[in-house]
Amino acid sequence: MCATSTHPEVRGEHIAVGFPGQGSQGPCMGVPWYGHRAWNLVEYAEQHLGRPLVPMLLDPAVPPNGATETQLAVVMVSMMAWSQLEQEVAPRVLAGHSLGLIPALFAAGVLTAKEAVTVASLRALVTEEACRRHPGGMAAVLMPVADAEAACAEHECWVANDNAPQQAVISGTRTGLRASMAAARRFGAADVIQLDIAGAFHSPLMKEASARFQELLQEIDFAPTRAVIVHNAVAHPPGSATDWRAVVAADLVTPVRWRETQLLLARRGLTTFIEAGYGRTLTGIAKRTLDQVRLVNASSPQAITELARTLGRPAPLVRQ
Repeated sequence: MCATSTHPEVRGEHIAVGFPGQGSQGPCMGVPWYGHRAWNLVEYAEQHLGRPLVPMLLDPAVPPNGATETQLAVVMVSMMAWSQLEQEVAPRVLAGHSLGLIPALFAAGVLTAKEAVTVASLRALVTEEACRRHPGGMAAVLMPVADAEAACAEHECWVANDNAPQQAVISGTRTGLRASMAAARRFGAADVIQLDIAGAFHSPLMKEASARFQELLQEIDFAPTRAVIVHNAVAHPPGSATDWRAVVAADLVTPVRWRETQLLLARRGLTTFIEAGYGRTLTGIAKRTLDQVRLVNASSPQAITELARTLGRPAPLVRQ
């Protein structure tokens, strides 16, 4: 007799797992995972990178700070979340928001744990240098993307993320960002929030870093994906010949089309969206974009255990 799979996907759920990006970090973000078997990933990463990671994940006095620490912290927590989550669910689709592409590639088998940590470290290296050479920042503006583009038009600032129908992120030089934030307020933004991100990601200020990153990635093995990855509203099926080196490097300068990515997930029949990692950034954005989709945060071992108990319940269909 054949055993029946306990994966919720088989019980009728159409699950997508998304991994958050830089800006989702917070103090003590690794605490829920300390002592869990997934914590081995942190210990392994410390040995591989030759640098401490535990303090910024556990100590409230030294939260992740700067481009290097925030990127490593976000990726490590997402990888720990996936290491348990993959035992409980079988998602049809994976997606990563900006930096979140790295743990998505880990989840899809494109990168091993060692390679994912290495790629995150190299990304941090080149972007930290870019932040020093081309100082800048980012801000969330609660307004349509077209209005955000208008706010940036006359300044050294660009739309970096199209996150939701009424939420964009802008990125630019310090002077350009301040001017564009002021313009966004004049143009009617419901709110303008400067983000805790040390640099102008997804803008032309990262052009040199992107080129250097692609050079460094030549030493990394990228395997064919074993799962569907939706990246910037483009679906990459299992085994596709996607040049992930080029994609990962280009991400530093390419705007994040997250609103369109979410809508594509919905068109694929999404019923449950799981945010794998720290915080509620992606589920918060999804509330502004997706109707009739169950939103779940897989931010701790306890949350994932509860998720496994509840996902089998019938979920509403996505409105097409």
